[in-house]
Amino acid sequence: MTVKNGGCFYQVVDIAVDPEHQGKGYGKLIMSELMTYMDGHAPRGAYISLIADVPADRLYSKFGFAYTSPSSVGMYKKYPL
Repeated sequence: MTVKNGGCFYQVVDIAVDPEHQGKGYGKLIMSELMTYMDGHAPRGAYISLIADVPADRLYSKFGFAYTSPSSVGMYKKYPL
């Protein structure tokens, strides 16, 4: 899913494939479709971000995503249940 904020900032959120179907290329297909859309619609200079769980970071790197560190780092806060 892509969340759009004013046409300049986009965030890829929760790409998930049922464990029963993992390893069959569905994650790659989803990302390929998202990136094809972004290539055709995102304005020049747009910033696309995501938080990657390991080992999904390997998938995202195939689509040109790079680690932000050391210039920036991802952060989160988890509230108690």
